[in-house]
Amino acid sequence: MNGGCEARGMNTPHEDSSGQFVLHMQKLLLQHCLAPWPRRGRALLEINCGQGMFLPLLWECGFDVTATEAAPEPRAEACRVGARAEVLAAADDHLPFEDAEFDWVVLHLTSPSMDTAEQALREALRVAAAGLIVTFWNAASLPFMLHRLKNRKTPWPEPAFCWWQVWKTLHGLAAGNFCGASALAGPQGTWLATCPLAGCNRVLPWLPLGSWGGIRVDLARSRPVTPLPLRLGRRRLPRPEPALECGHKSEAETSATEREAL
Repeated sequence: MNGGCEARGMNTPHEDSSGQFVLHMQKLLLQHCLAPWPRRGRALLEINCGQGMFLPLLWECGFDVTATEAAPEPRAEACRVGARAEVLAAADDHLPFEDAEFDWVVLHLTSPSMDTAEQALREALRVAAAGLIVTFWNAASLPFMLHRLKNRKTPWPEPAFCWWQVWKTLHGLAAGNFCGASALAGPQGTWLATCPLAGCNRVLPWLPLGSWGGIRVDLARSRPVTPLPLRLGRRRLPRPEPALECGHKSEAETSATEREAL
């Protein structure tokens, strides 16, 4: 399966129907992960954008998008595809940005090992102020296991990472709320829109069964304390006496005073 590579930084174009299906499912998963985040006026950084296949989706969602890609050829294509985004040359383990410079960060793991990927995770968390999404090919998925058991005539898109290893590494680096999702849980032969079993490749919230996964970290931030409203009791004024009673009382007092004077 060659078509699923390019969306994650590979150079193979999505010209075949399988590749288009894979890209479609990847976009659906990314949309699912992005759904809770505010958009307008928020800055988002995409790290390892490859040829920029997700850039139109990101700016159509309403983010102010910046992207980085280390390889020159994919970066040039990303500049063409993502004309409305700023695409810069940068390695994922050494980003030329200040701490917390972006509201949101999307990191696509492309490192050859988890040891090098950890530094990319550190950098992504450093420049993220509010949240991070990490996407990767899942080595703990059924499609990848079947791929390993076969003779590997069909190439795997790119380096794969065990879901639980990425999850554990993120937990050790970040404080916040975690959630995840995956897609493409069926064998590679089902990665076609025309396949009767294509439905098994849908986005699976919280289930790390798919071959392409995403983990979202909503970073913990101090929240302003809303004071409880002041509860003032009603002012209890003395009940006024009727005017008639006040008049009678005044006349009685006046008569008593006149009798005393006589």
